[in-house]
Amino acid sequence: MPSRTAGYQERANRTRSERLLILHQCDTRLCELVHHYSRLLDLPVDGLMVTTSRLTYRSWIGRSIPSAYGGAYCCLRRTGQHAVLINLERIDQEQPRAIEIVVAEELIHMRDRIDGDTRRHAHHGYDRIAHRVAALTGASLDDIRSTLKPVARRPVKYLYQCPGCGLTVGRRRKATWSCARCAPRFDRRYQMRIVEEIPATTFRK
Repeated sequence: MPSRTAGYQERANRTRSERLLILHQCDTRLCELVHHYSRLLDLPVDGLMVTTSRLTYRSWIGRSIPSAYGGAYCCLRRTGQHAVLINLERIDQEQPRAIEIVVAEELIHMRDRIDGDTRRHAHHGYDRIAHRVAALTGASLDDIRSTLKPVARRPVKYLYQCPGCGLTVGRRRKATWSCARCAPRFDRRYQMRIVEEIPATTFRK
């Protein structure tokens, strides 16, 4: 027996088949949010594709996006279709309005693209887009800024040391640079050298 979610998606796609609305791996609540904010923003749904799968989104736009993104929007130049990703893995769903805020934000990007405004975020959660999301949803700026789970920073893997002054710094990857304290520009006399490599077992859970 088909699930309620599958049934909702089937009906949504069937009743709008002439407008090519695609809701891929979206549950009932997410479908409702897409319809709600599409109407509020007066968006055409022809060519609108929404998914919660990063793999599906990648197949749509032809490239991968960082896993840290809570959502993404892209207008496909070749077809004119609008692709939206709602990355549930990154959204803090303990925040009651987090998914709603991400949906509203990505559809605002779609509205801007249709209107010819291609500007991007200046400072996510603090820029003009955040204020527009707040006005549209009634959410506070604090709500908007707390929609995503904190990004776990990769631990330091290498310790580098300057042969001149002895300055020691941690790095996550191997690279070649000199000590900024001893030389304003790259200088091989002060090239940082690896003095310790921290075993992976030390920092992996």
